[in-house]
Amino acid sequence: MFLEPARQIAGSLRFPGDKSISHRLVLISLLLDGSLELINLSDCVDVATSLKLVEKLGIAVRRDNNAVRLKSRQQAITEFSTPVELDCGNSGTTARLLAGVLAGQPGSYLLTGDASLSRRPMLRVVEPLRQMGAKIECADAGTLPIRINGQPTLTPAAFFNRHSSAQVKSALLLAGLRATGSTVIEEPFSSRDHTERLLSFLGADISQAENRISLNGPFRLAGAFSFTIPGDVSSAAFFAVAAATFPGSRIELKNILLNPGRTGFFNVLKRMGTGVSFNEQNDRQNEPVGTAVITGGTLHGVEIVAAEIPSLIDELPALAVAMAFANGPSQVTGASELRRKETDRISNLISQLQKAGVKCQELPDGFRIEGNSRLTEVIAMEPADDHRLAMAFAILACRSEKGLFIKNPDCVKISFPDFFNCLQNCVSS
Repeated sequence: MFLEPARQIAGSLRFPGDKSISHRLVLISLLLDGSLELINLSDCVDVATSLKLVEKLGIAVRRDNNAVRLKSRQQAITEFSTPVELDCGNSGTTARLLAGVLAGQPGSYLLTGDASLSRRPMLRVVEPLRQMGAKIECADAGTLPIRINGQPTLTPAAFFNRHSSAQVKSALLLAGLRATGSTVIEEPFSSRDHTERLLSFLGADISQAENRISLNGPFRLAGAFSFTIPGDVSSAAFFAVAAATFPGSRIELKNILLNPGRTGFFNVLKRMGTGVSFNEQNDRQNEPVGTAVITGGTLHGVEIVAAEIPSLIDELPALAVAMAFANGPSQVTGASELRRKETDRISNLISQLQKAGVKCQELPDGFRIEGNSRLTEVIAMEPADDHRLAMAFAILACRSEKGLFIKNPDCVKISFPDFFNCLQNCVSS
C-alpha cells in the first residue's frame, strides 16, 4: 500500500472496543454461571480468536447488531476426555489468560498458536500456575504448545510478577478464583489493571495497595451482566501521534478508555510539547472513559524510563515516530519486553526507521532517536507482520516528503481492521 504525505490531521474519531478489555470479558465467560452482553466488542482478529475458542468450549455466542451475547451453563466448559486443541492464532493474551482459566477447569486441553505466537515466552505463566497445583506443561523451549489437565481446585500462592506483565497477572488471578485462600501478586511497577477492575465489578473479594494485589477465593461468578466497552486507547494512540507531529493539527478521540495504566503515552506527548486535554469524562463499569483532544505543536526530545514502560509499551512504536520529528534526541530504556512481542519490536522498528532516513540506534532494552528527521526517499517499509509497526509506519508516511509504501498492510487487522479508513478520514493532503 502506498501512503501519500499529509499536510494536517483533523477530525473526530470513534474506535472499536478496547482490545484488552474485550479479551478479558470474552474469556471470563468460561467461569461465569449466567450471561454477558458485550456492546462495542473489539472487532479485531485476536478477539475473534478468543470468541471462537470460548464457543468451542461450550459458551453460546450470539451476535446482534453492535452486541455480542455470551451465555454459559452452570458447568460452562464441556469436559473433554481427550485433549481438545485450542488454536490461539497470533494472540498472546488469549493463550496466557486461557491457561489461567483452564488450569482450574476439569478436562484436557492443548493450547497452540501460529509461528509468531509459538516463539513467545509461556514459561512465565506455566511456572506460577504449577505452584498453584495446576497440571500444566509447555515445550522445552518454554513456548507453546501448552498442555493442561485441569484440576477441580487449586492452591493459593504468592508471586512476584517480575516483568510487570498484565497477562501473567491476569492468568494467575483467573486461576485464583478456583483456589481456597489468598492469591497474592506483587510487581515492580504497576501494570494494566483491567482484570482487577472487572473482577471487583463482578463481586470478587479483591484488593490492591500500591503494587500488591490480593484475591480471596474461591469465588463463583454468577449473574447476568451488560458491558459497554470503551474505545481502544492503543488504537487511538496512533492518531494522537499523527496530530502531534503536525503543528496546528487538532483531533478528537471520542469515548476512549482513560485508564491510567494505559495512558502513559499522553503524558509523554505532553512532555514533548503536544496539547492534550480530556473532557466528557465518566466511569463505566469501573473503567474511566472520556474524549481526548490533541493539538499539534513543536515537539521536543524526551526520555522514557523503565517505570513508565508498563503504561505505554504498546504505544512505543507510535511514540518513536513523534521522536523522529522532535527537535532534539529522545531515548527509551527499560523496554526489553518489546523484544518478546509479535516480533522483536526494537530491532524491526529501528532497522526500518534507519532505512527511511531516521537517525536512530538500538539499545539492549530500548532505543535512541536523534530527531529533526527528513524523509526524502520513497521506500517500502517492512512491518514483519506486526500490526503496531505497520500502523506506526503509516503515521510516519504522513510526515514523509514523498510518501512511503507499507508491505502487508492487512496485518493491522490483528488489532484494528478499520485503521486505514480512519486514517484517510482525518488526513488532508
